[in-house]
Amino acid sequence: MELQNFHLVSYRGAEFSDVLSLIQLQNSYINQIYKLVYLLNGDLAVSGNSEFREFTVHFNIFAQHQAGSEGFSKAIEAVQVFHYVLLEKLLDSQVLAAAEQLELAAGHLEDFIHDKKQLGNPQILLLNQSINLLEETQLKIMENLETLLTGCRENHLQN
Repeated sequence: MELQNFHLVSYRGAEFSDVLSLIQLQNSYINQIYKLVYLLNGDLAVSGNSEFREFTVHFNIFAQHQAGSEGFSKAIEAVQVFHYVLLEKLLDSQVLAAAEQLELAAGHLEDFIHDKKQLGNPQILLLNQSINLLEETQLKIMENLETLLTGCRENHLQN
């Protein structure tokens, strides 16, 4: 795509503010989950479980991809986004890889939770709830960004 002929589209509206709010909420969930994982790693019954270790591996990879995404790291600090190019970077390959790792991490955590020894552990239940909220937030961010990009493409085609 030739950028010299590309028309910049301003996105200062509520739609992008919603995405920024979701990204900030997502970062809060990630921080909360890391605190829970840190506490749970001190519990030998939890940290010794292979499914919990797999969950931790995939969650760490998810967080690394998310933090490594150029668009997300810039959007967290941004107040407004003024052009389509940054919107596309918000759905870059790092974000898609992060979503895949989060899904894998959640699956391993789900398998781990079914271990009868862990049923009554309140930190495990809180961790599961936090992961579910994080997954929902990740999905909403991606859906909202796809909607914004579709609208932006339609505006660009009309011009």
